[in-house]
Amino acid sequence: MEIDTLKKSLGKGLDSLIRSNNLNNNIEEQVQKKDEVFLTDIVPNKNQPRKDFNLASLNDLAESINEHGLIQPIIVRKIDDKLQIVAGERRWRACQIAGISKVPVSIIEVNNIKSSEIAIVENLQREDLNPIEVAEAMKELIDLHGLNENRLIKITGKKKSTIINSLRILNLPLKVKEYIKEGKISRGHALALLAFSEESRLLQVAEEIITKKLTVRQVEKLGSNIKKLTRNKSIEPDMYIDNFKSIIEERIGLPTKISGSSKSGKVEIKYNSLDELNKIMDSLK
Repeated sequence: MEIDTLKKSLGKGLDSLIRSNNLNNNIEEQVQKKDEVFLTDIVPNKNQPRKDFNLASLNDLAESINEHGLIQPIIVRKIDDKLQIVAGERRWRACQIAGISKVPVSIIEVNNIKSSEIAIVENLQREDLNPIEVAEAMKELIDLHGLNENRLIKITGKKKSTIINSLRILNLPLKVKEYIKEGKISRGHALALLAFSEESRLLQVAEEIITKKLTVRQVEKLGSNIKKLTRNKSIEPDMYIDNFKSIIEERIGLPTKISGSSKSGKVEIKYNSLDELNKIMDSLK
């Protein structure tokens, strides 16, 4: 498999991403080795952004692989004595269905953060993640890997408002998120549902979207008397303030209030004794 094919299969986003790693300047230097390995030597990544794999689609891919072979190598990294998938789990699953015993791989050296970034970029480039999977992947990069806003924008190629709205979808009730995963409710409908503060009314409208086939505009009109949608020209919420607040409270163990934005504001930590004040001082050392 030629390097140019590898570049094409992963999309321009990945090439851009790897150049920005400060590890190397191009994808050729990222590939340590190209090999053919047993399928049993490869393990999936439990943090893979895509959680749902359509069986019918996998069967179609398996038929194609049986006829033409696996054209695009699976991108992996070494983890102990196994090769963990960085990109290409769908192909790996299809090869299992096809009964393929050995597959081509490209082995790269990346840490957990870069592995997550590449997996997200590959899936976003092909646009085959559902809105919940996209949001959960972004949240993982923020919560587990501490990525800042600019880095997340660069990795995903998405606008700030798009990222914020994706994360807001995770605030919807579990039942509604299941509808989104199943494709019964679109991303546009999901954003419109965020205007409903009462969960009972929100769930009712969600059901009506499915049964009455309401358009996004119709849902927006239903919610217009409750509050303005955050997709208008009002100030966008800062997606990191709540996260920072939780981190501070977890480390110090005291009630914390943050007002303002990531650009400016103030942090207030409430204490009720000298011991608690000393705890704050110790945390600042």
